[in-house]
Amino acid sequence: MKKFYFLVLFLFLSAITHSQVILSLDDDSVYIDSIAKVVKNTPSDSLKCFYSFRLSKLYLMAQDVRKSKEYLAQANKLKAKFPFLNDASIFYNSNSFLEKGDADGFEKALMEGNNKLKKYHNIEAFRLRAVILQNYGIMQQRKNNEKEYMQILVNEAIPLAKRSRDYELISGLYKAVAIIFMNNNEREKASEYLNEAQNYVERAIKKSPTIAESKMETYIINAENLVELKHFYDAKKVLDKAFSTLKDFPESNLNDSYFYSEGIYYAKQNKYSNALESYRKGIQSAEKHNNQIAVNRLKFAEYEMLFKLKNYAAAKNNLEYLLEKTPFIVDKKNYYNELSKVYNATKDYDKAYFYANKSNLINDSLNHTKFQTEIIELEAKYKKAESEKKITLLQSQNEKAALLVNNNRLNSILFAVLSVLLFLIVLFLWILNKNQKKLSVQKEINHEQELNALENQQKLSVSNALIEGEEIERKRIARDLHDGLGSMLSGLKIHLKLAERDNAVSATEVSTLLDYSIKELRNISQNLMPESLLKLSLEHALRDLCIANSNTKSKIEFQYLIQKPNLPKNYEIVIYRIIQELLNNALKYAEASEILVSCSQNKDTFFITVEDNGVGFDVSLKSAGMGLRNIKNRLEILKGKLEIESELNKGTSTYIELKIKNELNG
Repeated sequence: MKKFYFLVLFLFLSAITHSQVILSLDDDSVYIDSIAKVVKNTPSDSLKCFYSFRLSKLYLMAQDVRKSKEYLAQANKLKAKFPFLNDASIFYNSNSFLEKGDADGFEKALMEGNNKLKKYHNIEAFRLRAVILQNYGIMQQRKNNEKEYMQILVNEAIPLAKRSRDYELISGLYKAVAIIFMNNNEREKASEYLNEAQNYVERAIKKSPTIAESKMETYIINAENLVELKHFYDAKKVLDKAFSTLKDFPESNLNDSYFYSEGIYYAKQNKYSNALESYRKGIQSAEKHNNQIAVNRLKFAEYEMLFKLKNYAAAKNNLEYLLEKTPFIVDKKNYYNELSKVYNATKDYDKAYFYANKSNLINDSLNHTKFQTEIIELEAKYKKAESEKKITLLQSQNEKAALLVNNNRLNSILFAVLSVLLFLIVLFLWILNKNQKKLSVQKEINHEQELNALENQQKLSVSNALIEGEEIERKRIARDLHDGLGSMLSGLKIHLKLAERDNAVSATEVSTLLDYSIKELRNISQNLMPESLLKLSLEHALRDLCIANSNTKSKIEFQYLIQKPNLPKNYEIVIYRIIQELLNNALKYAEASEILVSCSQNKDTFFITVEDNGVGFDVSLKSAGMGLRNIKNRLEILKGKLEIESELNKGTSTYIELKIKNELNG
């Protein structure tokens, strides 16, 4: 069974895993330099500290240990003034344990960092905790406790990553779960998680120096799994996605893995010549990057093709190369066994027996070593248990003798004291219980009254807001009818009178005015209730809305990431009105040149994201505007959530969640 190993970049760069390969696609120095520029120029110590911690990780990824430690030291000097950064520093400094080879210290630091960050409920805290838990899970995987790693990923890390809205991180965690299933040959389950991983990484829009590499790695692993499931058509589609990017980066070490996946795609379809060509390209790429693990993997895959093609001489050369290069005794056992098969195929039975015997000797040695280790461990445990038992027995005997002397003297005193104390306790509890019952009944009555008052006040507030919104909408419709359609019809009346008097107006002019009037009437009708929403779907209505509002000054990009929409009509209307209001704000007030409207759904939760690059605003000052109040009132009715992130001259991001489970199930 083929094994896959997945480590986050943090562990890739540690002292105990320095031999792992860091995936690279293009030059990340521009991104890193931009962060360094912020650290240098910002007057804020909190920002300087935050981005210095970030840079310490980025330079570690770039394998510049000196700069990594410089920025880590700078952040550590500033952290004390900021509680969140002080607690987050435990994670950023935990790599020092790995540099010393102290895996236990590293695990303890991770757990301490996670516990410290639990009291924070911001996006960065959720993201850091998800990364910390993934690192801790990987340490459990290294101890062959893959079940605990899976539980940490599914029950803790992934829910936290989703709260952070870091799609690249969510994708990486889903990919980690998939690889566990692949390691256990549960390919169908792995495919489900890889599809989720691919979906999230393709939706990631935040800038990251690793997003391109994450996307390519996801494609390659997904393609390999699809090949093993014999879903060749789907595998080819995913491979083509990867190749469309990798063809522009022939020097990337991601090609090492890509050509392996492409090779097994051909091999599983018995296209041996194509498979050999892919493996040889992969070997050439891996040798260029000094990636010996990838070279060995590709060499063995090439050997399997050569053996099937009965090119035994070349097959033998591959195995001899692998025996020389591999440091792992288990791999050598397998290679000796394969050499025996090659010599058996060439009817050189003496050598076939020789290498089969070498494989068996290693196998016996491994079993004997394991058995001896188990015997020693059991013996040590037994001796320790016996010693502890003797010590406990002696201590117990001494304690019993001392207690026997004291017990007789204290029993009579204790009995009298306990009797009096018991009477007082019973009396106190009876009085307390009586008073608490009275107090509890009164509290319950007061609480119920407060809840009713609060509920009535909330209903009144929402009703007033809706009435106010309706009045504004009526005024707008009246204004549109008066200024638009009313003016056009008045003009048409004047033209008809002129025509009646002296035939000065042509039928063409009257027809043109009628066309304008009809168009204006349709615009008013469209604003009241879009026809495409009633007759087609929410996606069509929103797409029409975005197209209608796009112009040369403002470009609107629309994403509808739902394959099988199933929304009640009242939800569709509310969603349409909310997005209409947000677009109106972005175009009217934000002066945005680029606007992103995105809709997605995960089970019973519908997500709306509207982002623009406009002038931004201070959320605390403008949160009570009429437009936002209308949105909040609509969300209040449907129990939705609203979050707005905005800074002056840096644009605005609006995130909305709507729970639709009860509506759909009802």
